Amino acid sequence: MYERIVRIGRTNYFIYETLVGLVLLLTINLVLLPGKPAFEGVNPNPLWIIVLAIPIRYGRRGAIFAGIASAAVFLSQYIWMRGLDAIYDDLWILRFPIMFVLIGFILGEVKTVFMLREDYLTSRVEELQNENERLSKENEIVKEAHSILTANVATKQDTITILNEITARLKSYDADVIYKGILEGFRDDLGAEECSFYVAEGDDLRLHCSIGWKDYQRRPDQYKIGQGLIGASAKALQVMSIKDFIFRKRLREHEETDIMGDTILAIPVVGIDDRLYGVASIESMPLMKLTDTTVQTARVVCELAASSLNNAYAFKAMEEIQIRDRRFNVYRYHYFLARANEEFLRSTNYMLPLSAMAFKWPRLKGLSDASQAPLIESIITVLKARLRAFDVLAVGPDEKTPLVLLLATTSGPQAEDIKQKMIAHIKEYELSGVLAEGPIEETIVTAAYNPHTMSGADDLLKALEL
Repeated sequence: MYERIVRIGRTNYFIYETLVGLVLLLTINLVLLPGKPAFEGVNPNPLWIIVLAIPIRYGRRGAIFAGIASAAVFLSQYIWMRGLDAIYDDLWILRFPIMFVLIGFILGEVKTVFMLREDYLTSRVEELQNENERLSKENEIVKEAHSILTANVATKQDTITILNEITARLKSYDADVIYKGILEGFRDDLGAEECSFYVAEGDDLRLHCSIGWKDYQRRPDQYKIGQGLIGASAKALQVMSIKDFIFRKRLREHEETDIMGDTILAIPVVGIDDRLYGVASIESMPLMKLTDTTVQTARVVCELAASSLNNAYAFKAMEEIQIRDRRFNVYRYHYFLARANEEFLRSTNYMLPLSAMAFKWPRLKGLSDASQAPLIESIITVLKARLRAFDVLAVGPDEKTPLVLLLATTSGPQAEDIKQKMIAHIKEYELSGVLAEGPIEETIVTAAYNPHTMSGADDLLKALEL
């Protein structure tokens, strides 16, 4: 039902419905009330049915069409039956066509806002459904990995301990920690003496980290996908071991020279939708430990790692689209850009003032992490003391401009006044020397909306030298 309502709101049926409705009302008027053109004296005027119903159903486009069409029918019928002089004699009759257009437009704007909100909620529902499907698939992967691990190491007394240790190492939203955790699991739980992880980058596999490698060893830092046992594992998305080459001859003969000294066990780490994160490799371990159980355990480790990596990258993607910076509780720059476009359009449509500021303080980024965070928090506290609740203070686009500010309904002179008050606060707390080498006034750039020279939000940002 909801999808049907949204679909109707996006069609052009309002043209036909408006015309049909007006024809019906016009027919009723001529047949039943021939002496009352445009329902003269009928209160309320039946034409309001069209003016009110179409905007509520279709939004802005339907509102404009219905309002103009109803006004045109009213005027044309009235002039046809009473003559143009009747309007000159009683201009108050024009209130009906004017109100048809005005009220219809207002209702259409309100309906359009709700329709846009419906679109947003629909997209959010679809995103959550996709996320639910992804988590369901990952849950199946974890269940399968758990069953395989339980079946192959059930005879070991420390199975639960090993599984807990592996899960604990891979429980992170940091991909680097997960890659390192795979190798630590190989070393501590499988007895690997030398192991490494190669990250997939396009058609290449680049060495990311290793454990047990000696300084004098000259192993490759990079492989092509398909090159050697490591590359073959990445290409086939399958576990490859030296035993496959010696006994089963799964690799083509021309790859034999690439395999020598390559690895003894390579396991691809494959995420959802067959996304290759990389290949975990064991270059050295006692051959007596290279059993089917070891291979299966290593595969389970990599499957658990793939599940954690799915979550890590999904978390990273969601964090990137968040509108607030978690460290300093200000907006992110992409939200600043979106709001700048919105406020610029609002200023253009309604002739409202708009201003923005850029704080050119590159010295903030040059400080150590220990002193940078409290200083930025102090600066933000000082700046927020002069701001309204709907002003947008955000992280800047680069190191040269760590903070930016959008001031809706604020003219250029008002922005300059706010700037001077901020500067006074900064000087009061003796922070100007930390932020700028010269006068603090020169490091805060302001720009105001100018309808004659600016055609878009990009022009406002250019005025801020962003």
